[in-house]
Amino acid sequence: MKPTIFLDIDGVLATSHQFYTNNKKWPDYGRYRFDDKCVKVFNEILRKTDPTIILSSDWKLNYSINALNNIFEVNRIEGKVSDITPSLWGVKYNSLYTDLEVCRAEEILLYVSRHNVVNYVAIDDLNLSPWIPDNFVHTPRANEGIKQSNVKNKIIKVITNE
Repeated sequence: MKPTIFLDIDGVLATSHQFYTNNKKWPDYGRYRFDDKCVKVFNEILRKTDPTIILSSDWKLNYSINALNNIFEVNRIEGKVSDITPSLWGVKYNSLYTDLEVCRAEEILLYVSRHNVVNYVAIDDLNLSPWIPDNFVHTPRANEGIKQSNVKNKIIKVITNE
C-alpha cells in the first residue's frame, strides 16, 4: 500500500506572499499561483516517496478533483490529487465543528479510519499535532511554507517510517 499525504495548500504550497501580496489571479483557475520553491520541494518529496495525495485543504470546497489536478498541472506539481477529505465544518459529528484546527484534524482522522490508511503524513500550516501527534508535519511560517528548513526531511521521515 502506497503512503499517503494529506495536503493543505495555503501556507504549505502557496505562501503568504502569493495570497496576501500577490493579488494577481491566475487565469487558469482564478487564484494565485503556488510558490515555485515550495513546488520544487514538494516534487522532491513526491519523487522520493511516491505517495497518494489526499487534499485536506479548504480548496476542496471550491474545486472538483479534476479541477484540482489541472491546478496542480499548471503549477508543475508532479503528482495528482486522488481524493479529498470530508468536509465537517459546522457539521454535528462528535461535536459541532467550529474550530478550524480541530475540524481539519477530524476530517483527516475520519478519512484515515474510513479508508484504513496506515502510512500517512498530514502537512498543514495549522497546528494539528494535538490530534495527529505522530503523523503530522507543521509548516508554521506562512511566508515559507514547505520550503522552510528541515520540513522536507521531516515529511520524508514520517512517510517512510525512518
